[in-house]
Amino acid sequence: MQAVSVQEMRELEQRFCQETGTAPVQLMENAGQAVAREASALAAHAGARQFAVLAGKGNNGGDACVAARLLLEQGADVQLFLAAAPEQYQGEAGLAWQRLPATLKNQCRREFKAEMVQRDCILIDGLLGTGFAGPGLRQPYCAWITEARNRGGIVLAVDVPSGLNADDGSATLCLEADLTLTFAVPKRGLLLGEGPRCCGRLLVADIGIPATYLPDSSDGLQTFSAADALALLKREDFTTYKNRRGHVGVIGGSRLYPHAPALSAEAALRTGAGLVTLALPQSCELFCSLPKALMVRRVADGGSGFCNAFALPQLTEMGRNFQALVCGPGWGQAEESLVVLQSLLASRLPLVLDADGLNLLAAHPECLPERPAALILTPHPGEMARLQNAFGLESTGSRLEQAQALAHRSRTVVVLKGCRSVVAAPDGRAHINLSGCPALATAGSGDVLAGICGAFLGQGRDAYEAAALAVFLHGLAGEILRPIGSRGIIADDLPGALPAAWSALAANL
Repeated sequence: MQAVSVQEMRELEQRFCQETGTAPVQLMENAGQAVAREASALAAHAGARQFAVLAGKGNNGGDACVAARLLLEQGADVQLFLAAAPEQYQGEAGLAWQRLPATLKNQCRREFKAEMVQRDCILIDGLLGTGFAGPGLRQPYCAWITEARNRGGIVLAVDVPSGLNADDGSATLCLEADLTLTFAVPKRGLLLGEGPRCCGRLLVADIGIPATYLPDSSDGLQTFSAADALALLKREDFTTYKNRRGHVGVIGGSRLYPHAPALSAEAALRTGAGLVTLALPQSCELFCSLPKALMVRRVADGGSGFCNAFALPQLTEMGRNFQALVCGPGWGQAEESLVVLQSLLASRLPLVLDADGLNLLAAHPECLPERPAALILTPHPGEMARLQNAFGLESTGSRLEQAQALAHRSRTVVVLKGCRSVVAAPDGRAHINLSGCPALATAGSGDVLAGICGAFLGQGRDAYEAAALAVFLHGLAGEILRPIGSRGIIADDLPGALPAAWSALAANL
């Protein structure tokens, strides 16, 4: 799905309404319904009993007024705050105001203070929408945003957080949201600059504009959502068996970090790999339980506790049975592991390179050959900086541009991890992933992602497609754990959430 500029969004809405005869106010009704639905879900989860609706005088405020009306019709406690006099609400926003019941009109307020609402209420931010270009905020918006920020609690942003430039993601003072519900397509500013920090969880709501009206240019800023994941998935053949689901080899671990590859291996199994073999150095001690379905092979290490040349004969023999490899988690950065990395890079097996495998590659970029098989690199920002230095690249430009540059230079698929992870291919394709949450910011989360990538590669998928699906599914698993709370989730919890993530997607197939 391609992100759009403010002008592009206006044009596609106008074209849709003109060609179909749809009244613009109907799109506002659809948007308000989506806001009310998500606000109700947030309240149910948080145990909130009140909704505070902040409505500016533009279409964003109109969307918020529709949501306020619908929530009131459902019997909710709704407090409505208008940032302008009612007579200033014109066009579709004026119609939304007129449709409010008299009880809500009579009770609405023209002033907003944090103490006027319950601390645990759901605050619906409909103050400023895509029309805000900045840089400064006028009153009462500045005061209201400051009050809302000081209040704390859960904030649902309507289309874009108030104070965020929807084109470039710049923001001086912004009402940061826990959830941003954007309409039809993502806006560029939600993905750039301060956008990811300000918008929190990002959902795209269908407001009735068919996909044929949405932009689809390979030159645009692309995103990857549940709809994109579904487009790449198909119902599994009822007669499938384990060998058709792929055999993934996970090569990692050391006496320093023995358990990291176990996370990758379990994640590969939970993603649907038919068979997974974990290859560990002989002298590497494990102090954790492993899935009973996981095959574990000890490879010779000469007593060092690191993967080295002693392991090559066994790894070569095992590799004949693999459809894909995951290499690097828990490896350590011992130089003796370089010969193994060179051997794996020279193999004809699709490969995911993560963690210390990336650090070794950054120290020896000359060992990356022209390989016929797929190669996915999965750096976090620190590893990315080392790879950029190794391949003679500047760490300038957006995260998307940096990932594209490394993918092109290294001739690999690059997954640049972080808030709104980026996936880039050497042919220039790239996108920003829309799933995920802060629960994923924990040690070992990347090892889980590497295993998911390996499972999709083992099923014969194209490297870019495999990486895209893996990053989305990884993020979705984090979201499924979100009700438990972002704090306290550890990487060990993530593989267990993958079947539920699969089910959430499969329900729409």
